Amino acid sequence: MIKQAKINIMLIIGLLFTLFLSGCDSTDYKARIQRENDRKNPSANKSACVAVGDLRQNDYPYTIKYLVGEIDPDDRWDKIKLNNRLNLRLSLFAKEGLFTAEAVGYDGDKPLYRYDLTDEGRKYVNWWGGTNFCFGRIVVDSIKNVENAQDGDNLRKVNFIYHLENIPTWIQNKAIYSMYPGYGDIEAAVTGKQTVGTHYYRFNSNNELKLIRGESGIYIL
Repeated sequence: MIKQAKINIMLIIGLLFTLFLSGCDSTDYKARIQRENDRKNPSANKSACVAVGDLRQNDYPYTIKYLVGEIDPDDRWDKIKLNNRLNLRLSLFAKEGLFTAEAVGYDGDKPLYRYDLTDEGRKYVNWWGGTNFCFGRIVVDSIKNVENAQDGDNLRKVNFIYHLENIPTWIQNKAIYSMYPGYGDIEAAVTGKQTVGTHYYRFNSNNELKLIRGESGIYIL
């Protein structure tokens, strides 16, 4: 009986401690996360960026090439697979008016095209290396939940519901967004539906929350 009483007391203390933690956190996460996203995306058009080719290189104007051989399905960076994907992406973005496409000859019986950015394409490029087209502004609709992350109380994880605004028509093309991994989340966002984002925070020595990873400014390869 004494043992049961001790267990009950421990359970009550644990419950009170949990309530204490949740009650002490008076952070307005909805307003804070909106500010953080807007601060990282002041133009309101760079919530996310989709890579076209190698982010480390400025290749344009670029003439496509063809590589021959078998694709290794287990190698994420297989050269033939990446080259085929680049050729496809260039052709699709050209159809949306972000690249020019100039026929410049043949490789055997395969046509060669030279691609260059159009004025429209340059509107969406965030230059720091290779070509990546950026778009959108996150609008926080509500907070889904707040929890301590797995490595302890020092790390806080906040999941929130949001939608995108300032969505250009080219990213709404399913042929384009479906080329990117995990495109289910992209599909929801670029078609104006609500989706879930996450911000991670760490408490500093003054017990203040500091953002360590946010949603805006992501690169989708």
